[in-house]
Amino acid sequence: MKMKSWVQILIFVLILGFFSYVAWDSITKEAAFFGALAGPTLHWALTNKGNKNVIYIKPLTAGWRVLIYDILLATWIIALYQSAGNFDAFLDSLMALSEKTALLMALVGGIFIDYGVEG
Repeated sequence: MKMKSWVQILIFVLILGFFSYVAWDSITKEAAFFGALAGPTLHWALTNKGNKNVIYIKPLTAGWRVLIYDILLATWIIALYQSAGNFDAFLDSLMALSEKTALLMALVGGIFIDYGVEG
């Protein structure tokens, strides 16, 4: 494995730890269910650009990490929306620059790192 792949895996583990610290208590069953459906759909539509090879992703590769990031991102957005109650409160909670926003930015940053570097 290349050094940049090890660094990307380390970043992945750090983001997973941050996700479990910030989001674990606020994830509902519905958010987890719909996030598990929306994440692969998001990955298929945007990252794979409609390619049918979502099934053939090997574990710990950049594509696999981006798939996990997409699932976590969709789950987190759904959980935030559920806790806010309506769309305006959802946007206000993101503008507060708290741990919620930091986690959202970490997930998006992880997607860009793994998708851009392709380690």
